[in-house]
Amino acid sequence: MIYSYYRDKPLEIGYTRQLVFDDAIIEDAWRMKRVLHQPLKWFKNPVIYKTEPWEAEAVGHPTVFYDSDYGCYRSWYMSYSEKNYYSRGETGIIHFMCYAESKDGLYWTKPLLSVCDFPGFNKTNVVYCGANGKTARGQVFKDEKEKDPEKRYKMVCLETFPWEKGAEAMCSGLRLLYSPDGLKWNSEKSRFILDYHSDTNNHIVFDRKNNRWLLYCRPTMYSSGRSSNLRHHRRRVSVMISDDLINWSYPRIVLFPDEIDPPDYDHVYVVCYQNYFLMFYTVMEGDTHGRKETRFAWSEDGFHWERFFSREPFLPRGNKDSWDAGAVLTYAMLAQEDNLIFYYTGSHKGQHEQQEVSINGIGAGFLKKDRFIEQRAENEPGYILTREFICPAKYLRLNTGYSGIPGKQQYIRAEIVRRPSLGNHAFFNYAYDGYSLEESIPVSTDRLDAPVMWNNKKDLSDLVGNPIYIRFELLNMGLFSFYFSDK
Repeated sequence: MIYSYYRDKPLEIGYTRQLVFDDAIIEDAWRMKRVLHQPLKWFKNPVIYKTEPWEAEAVGHPTVFYDSDYGCYRSWYMSYSEKNYYSRGETGIIHFMCYAESKDGLYWTKPLLSVCDFPGFNKTNVVYCGANGKTARGQVFKDEKEKDPEKRYKMVCLETFPWEKGAEAMCSGLRLLYSPDGLKWNSEKSRFILDYHSDTNNHIVFDRKNNRWLLYCRPTMYSSGRSSNLRHHRRRVSVMISDDLINWSYPRIVLFPDEIDPPDYDHVYVVCYQNYFLMFYTVMEGDTHGRKETRFAWSEDGFHWERFFSREPFLPRGNKDSWDAGAVLTYAMLAQEDNLIFYYTGSHKGQHEQQEVSINGIGAGFLKKDRFIEQRAENEPGYILTREFICPAKYLRLNTGYSGIPGKQQYIRAEIVRRPSLGNHAFFNYAYDGYSLEESIPVSTDRLDAPVMWNNKKDLSDLVGNPIYIRFELLNMGLFSFYFSDK
């Protein structure tokens, strides 16, 4: 989209919400600063935690989405055991997948199913324990375009399996599993994706812009080679591309630590939101036993990423004595009315500190829609000039925030302007008639959908289909996004 803009074609933004933290929609800004907003953690966290004997040492690493076919929120999450029950007495830690349901995304039940048993229990909420009873942990998604009902639900699963059929030597890699309902998984018809241990939140995202799938995982190529004196040097973010979920490109690194981030990344979660890919990546303090927090990045294409400049945490750890004081790893984001819900794995210790008690549960946090990063002007007026785009509809609405400081004047005004002719850049009076800053009715509320009007123009009916810029003037106010609508 942005590349054609430099060829002198106004952007086509349609009805998509425009997040103003990114320069893709901003031509210029003056006296503005970006402010990161953090989700508010739910006061009853964790929302899913160990309650059943088969959940062994801990629970975490959830997939969550609303399933209209079931009329509820569904979650697949990992538990693990050092007793290795599912490998029938062999030693070593194993991971397996459990299942839960919720009507509101906060209060969860664990249905008893006849899928995987446990000593003394014929029914559990365990739905997959690996084809070989060794280890299995994965991300589940529902493929709405899948024509085969037996493959409607899919899981990209990190599991242990023989190098060759009948071989004793085991390896770790990624498989794509299928299920008709998300409960019964057919490992016999699974499809092999990667042949190495991608020990992260491997997950698949559908790229709506290009009608393809992106798999975020760990790389196989990295700067330090196979040096044995460097721990966790493969903790980077790579991506693979597929048009059919069968044939995949080679994994290419798309994000690695820079001068500001610490040298280790851990888990990563990517989601499509409005016109962007959003990434919530986990950084690790110090060595493998370091504490972890979630940071924020965004991209237009899923490959080229921009990180928030201060690197402050998007989802921080809890206070010293809290259940999530040691590590916070984001795994899912859902839209629910005016809120976004973030689900995360929380731990009171670093992830590898006393592993048997390190993963304490799954928490939830809330953020108003679009309110990731605010463009804010404080004591002096600040200005944002959008890029030129075709006006798609007659109503302009803003997602706004204000300081709330008593006695402070605060407002946002909007001016609709045309492109000045070359050579006339010194003349600033090129607002469309009736749409100047002076005629703009100030917006001074904290709203998700504040309407923009002018003294004699209640909407943009005169300009629909024409190329326009918007110049915003802000004082002690913040702007998160803007969008257009027909009503």
